[in-house]
Amino acid sequence: MASQVWKNQITAVGIGAFNDWKHEAAARNIDQTVRDVLAAQGEQESFFENALGHMQKMRQFLAKPDNILGSGQTKHGEVAEQMEVHVRNARAALHGNPEVATFEGVGRTAPEDFILKGVKVQSKFINGTNNTLKHVLEHFDKYENLSMNYSIPKDQYEIIQTIRSGSMPAGLNEKSVRAILKKVEELEQRTGRSFQNVVKPSISEYSEVQLGKAGGTVTKVQDQLVDENRRIQKDIRQDGKEKVKQIEAQKSPSIREGVKAAGTAAVVSASLSAVTAIYRKVKEGKKLQEFEQEDWQEIGLDGAKAGVTAGTIYALTNLTSLSAPFAGAVASAMMGLSSLMADLEQEQISMDEFVTQGQVLCIEAGIAATGGAIGQMLIPVPVLGSIIGTVTANLVWGFAKGKLEAREQELKCMLDAYTDSILAKVDQAYLEIITRINQTYSRYHSLIEAAFDVKANSAVLAAASVDLAVELGVEESRILRTDEDLFEFFMG
Repeated sequence: MASQVWKNQITAVGIGAFNDWKHEAAARNIDQTVRDVLAAQGEQESFFENALGHMQKMRQFLAKPDNILGSGQTKHGEVAEQMEVHVRNARAALHGNPEVATFEGVGRTAPEDFILKGVKVQSKFINGTNNTLKHVLEHFDKYENLSMNYSIPKDQYEIIQTIRSGSMPAGLNEKSVRAILKKVEELEQRTGRSFQNVVKPSISEYSEVQLGKAGGTVTKVQDQLVDENRRIQKDIRQDGKEKVKQIEAQKSPSIREGVKAAGTAAVVSASLSAVTAIYRKVKEGKKLQEFEQEDWQEIGLDGAKAGVTAGTIYALTNLTSLSAPFAGAVASAMMGLSSLMADLEQEQISMDEFVTQGQVLCIEAGIAATGGAIGQMLIPVPVLGSIIGTVTANLVWGFAKGKLEAREQELKCMLDAYTDSILAKVDQAYLEIITRINQTYSRYHSLIEAAFDVKANSAVLAAASVDLAVELGVEESRILRTDEDLFEFFMG
C-alpha cells in the first residue's frame, strides 16, 4: 500500500518528482514519436513503390505498340484509356488509397473502356473538340446507356467550359463555337443529365497520349509522383519535429514553472539554491532558530505569510525526486557528517562549527522528518527556523552519538544548551509541533532509523503532493491524483 502513495497523491506542482516524471515520460514520448515517424516514412515508401508499380505497367504497355488497338492514327485512343487507369491508380496508391480505376471485367471492345469508382466510362480522344463531342453523341445513340460517363481530353473539356461561360477560346471561330454548344445541348437533352454530369475531363490532354509523346507524359507524371512523395515525407518529418518540440516544451525542469503550470501564485526556489542560501546565512553567523520571515523569503518561501505546511517547505528541497526521500536525505547527510567528524577529530573545526555545519547538511533530512510528521499542521514562520533547527540538531546527535568518545559529552552539553536557548524564547506553537514530531517518531531509536522506514518515506511523498497543492490554493479540479491525470496534464 505504501508504494502506491505517490501514484495516488501527485499534485499539479512542479517539484522534483514531477520533473523526473516529465523527463521520463517525455523521453518515452519522444522515442515513440521517432518510432512513429520512421514507421510512417517506411509506410509512405511502400505507397510510393506501389505508385511506381502502376507507372511501370504503363511503360510496359507502351513498350509493345504493335499490340495497341487501332492504326497509327488512332492508337492514342487506347493509350489514353491505359493512362487514365494507371495514372489515377498511381496517384491513389501514393496516398495509401486503393485502386480507383480498373479494366477488370471490361472486354477490350466493350461499350465501356474502363470502370472508374464503380462507374462505366467510355473514353473519346478525337482530334478537335467538336469531333470529340460528335463521337460521344454517336456512342450514346448506339448504346443509350444512361449511367455511363464519357471521358474526353482535359484541354478539350476546358475549351467547352470556357465557351459555356460565355468566353471565346483562342483558335476557334464563331461557327465552331456554335457547333460545340449545339452538341452540348443535344447531349443533355438525350441523356437527361447535365453536361458536367455526363462528360468528365481526362487527366491527360489530347497531345499527351500520342504515341510519340506518351513516354514523355509517363516520365512527367512519374516526376510529379517523386516530388509529391518528397513533400509527404517532408511533412511526416516536420510533423515529428513539431511533436518532439511540443514534448520538449512540456518537460520544464524548474519548480517555479511547475508551480505556475499548476495555477498557483506561490514561488519557491530549487533545492540547491535554497540550501546554499541557508548555508550562507549560517556562515554569516545567523543560527537557524534566528531565521525571520525575510530570511525565509530570500531562501525561497516568497509566499510564506502566517505560516507554512509540510508541502510548502518540501518545495525548498529536492526530496521528491527520490523514491525514498527521507532515506535519501539522511544518507546524503550522513556522508557529509562523516567528513565533518573527521575534521573535528583532527581539530580542523571546532565543536560549534561541527554542530552548525552539521545542521546545514541535515536540512533536507530535517525537512523530511518534519514534513512526514506535521502534514497540513501550520508552522508559524517565526518558529520555522527553530523547528528545523531542533530536528537537525537531533539528527546530528543521532549520527555522532557513540562516535566521539571523550568529546561526546561536550557535544551533548552544546546541543542541550542549544535546545534550552530555543525553549527560552519560543511559544506554545513550537512546543506543540515538536511534540507532534516526537510522537510521530517515538517508536524509533532515532530519526536516522526512522529515515529507513517505508511508511515514513511514504508520508514524506504524500505530504509533498496534495498537501502542497491545497496549501497553495490549487482548485480541486486541477489537482492530479492518478497516472491518467498526470499524462493528461503534461502531455495533453
